Amino acid sequence: MDLYNVSANTLDPDDPNIRGKNWEAVEKALRQRDAVAASLNGHDIDATEPRGPTFEEPCNPLYSTFPWEEKVDDFSKPASCSHKNWKHQCLKYKLGLQCATLQMDAGDGENGLNRAMLDALQDAIMDLQDRSEVRVVILKSTGKFFSNGFDPKHLLAESSMSDEDIIAFQIQYAKILYFLQRLPQLTVALLQGTAMGAGIGLVCACDYVISAKGAFFTMSEAKLGAVPSAALPYITRRCTFIKNVYQLVLAGARLTAEVAEEYGFVDKVVDDVKDLEAECQAVCDRMTLCAPGAVAATKEVVMNTVGVPPSSFMMNYVAGIVADIRKGPESKAGMEAVMSKSRPKWADTAVVP
Repeated sequence: MDLYNVSANTLDPDDPNIRGKNWEAVEKALRQRDAVAASLNGHDIDATEPRGPTFEEPCNPLYSTFPWEEKVDDFSKPASCSHKNWKHQCLKYKLGLQCATLQMDAGDGENGLNRAMLDALQDAIMDLQDRSEVRVVILKSTGKFFSNGFDPKHLLAESSMSDEDIIAFQIQYAKILYFLQRLPQLTVALLQGTAMGAGIGLVCACDYVISAKGAFFTMSEAKLGAVPSAALPYITRRCTFIKNVYQLVLAGARLTAEVAEEYGFVDKVVDDVKDLEAECQAVCDRMTLCAPGAVAATKEVVMNTVGVPPSSFMMNYVAGIVADIRKGPESKAGMEAVMSKSRPKWADTAVVP
């Protein structure tokens, strides 16, 4: 059979090499044809794609193995610093015991998202992607606001900026949300004050949100003739019902912390700002008992399957992840700890901000 002259999608049923053959022979010919076509295009069909964090390397980058998803490119510009030589003044970056704290402090109490703040957040996220010793990442602020969204001065300056510069700024913000959500560590947002606009996007990109009772949530983009486009996917994923999203992003509703908890934006409301740290430490105590590799792999499964209907592909994908983890040292150590009624090794050192 001439495999080079066969259509890309069909085989000629009257082909003497196919006609009268059983299905096994036909499928073998199909596989052979696909291999030839792939090799002509420079592809190795036997090559496997790395699949993100494992029990041994929890900080491996997350790779989507779903055929309908496109891999997001890295940030367009390289990191300007790491924790070792941290230079940003608007964002404090502290490493505790297996915990990292990012504290927005622009000096004006509003913590607006301008180019300097985005560069700082990008550098911190890029540094945390490779820190396997960090198990919890905390995002918080100082001042009256958690963040008042995009800095008004920057928004006014956009009137004299080119379309390319505006798009580059928005894409940087969008990638910050994307890579913040996909960090292998558990991410916790602490809200001491009001979150507005793009600041809500940062909150919704975190895994766990703790808010003081006096904090508010509001988005005024619709009132200003703008669209909160980059943050919308994270807001809709966080919110329990789409009707509640409409109240926030279309009607410009001002939500109290209790209503935000009811809508799904907040996981825990505390009475006072001073209670935020205590509640955060309680979360860290719970994470001390969780294996870091298993946490990272579970986050990958959740992000790759949320909103996707069950299929044979998904079942095989999840089963493969489970099999990999079950064969790993963390799972074995966990089972041994249960049998011996002791604590696993990863629980020996507390997670402390």
